[in-house]
Amino acid sequence: MKLPDISIVICNYNTSKILKNTLSSIYRNTRNISFEIIVVDDGSTDNSVEIINKYFPKIKAIRNIKNLGYSKSCNIGTKLAKGRYILQLNSDVNFTKDTSINLLIDFMNNNRNVGICGCKIIRHDGSSDLPCKHAIPTLKNSFFQPFGLYKLFPKIKSINYYMTYLSDNEPAKVGGLGAFMLIRKSLIEEIGYLDEQFFIYCEDTDYCYRAIKAGWDVYYFPKIQVKHMHGGTTSKFRLRALFLFHKGIFLYYNKHYSNQNFFLINLVVYAGILARLVLFMIVEFLRYLKGTLNKIKFL
Repeated sequence: MKLPDISIVICNYNTSKILKNTLSSIYRNTRNISFEIIVVDDGSTDNSVEIINKYFPKIKAIRNIKNLGYSKSCNIGTKLAKGRYILQLNSDVNFTKDTSINLLIDFMNNNRNVGICGCKIIRHDGSSDLPCKHAIPTLKNSFFQPFGLYKLFPKIKSINYYMTYLSDNEPAKVGGLGAFMLIRKSLIEEIGYLDEQFFIYCEDTDYCYRAIKAGWDVYYFPKIQVKHMHGGTTSKFRLRALFLFHKGIFLYYNKHYSNQNFFLINLVVYAGILARLVLFMIVEFLRYLKGTLNKIKFL
């Protein structure tokens, strides 16, 4: 039996409607390659698995009894994958008529040192989704990123985390990707799977960095594009998402940089991560409060 060219692995947690749209878009827009889809469900209560079985009977659906987190669930799916390439895809990323996966596979076939490849990702309003390509995180570019300070000096590469000095329309070597990662199976066999200490967030950044340290290239390939709807699980639980995001930052720094720096520098970094978390939570709470007051006003 011929193995598929690509295995598409999607993790899902209570996003049945969004997931259905994503799966439909994949079948509607994928041509000239053989593929399989594996969906790992993290104990959803919105009938996600039943919807998959009803409308997409060819898809392999794995049901976890509880929410194991993105990394663990993605690893479960990846270990079952039979394709030469593994696409780790967010459940809220839609394929379009411009999503010619065969072009991306051709690119990787012709560039054997590319271990991970992403594509151009646009938001629902047509704007570029900046995290679709970024640099390796450093103290410097991480400082300038949160409030858009890098925009003051966009051509200074060392502070521009989102690498906006690069063309959106030309392939480029990058430090990390998000939402859409096509991974060469031989890379997985060499460096292993996602680090499961990351529940969600920064697991992709960590994986790309591990690949780069192992001598592989990570590339942005904008000849194809997908649409990121940003309606997934984390959009429903903003405060929890903020906490998990900053926990991911802490784990990433602690794993890759803490042993290189003096402990006082580490304390400053940890304090900075905590301060950033508190600030963003305050902003999110004020936004929630404003929305609630507006609703009361119109009652």
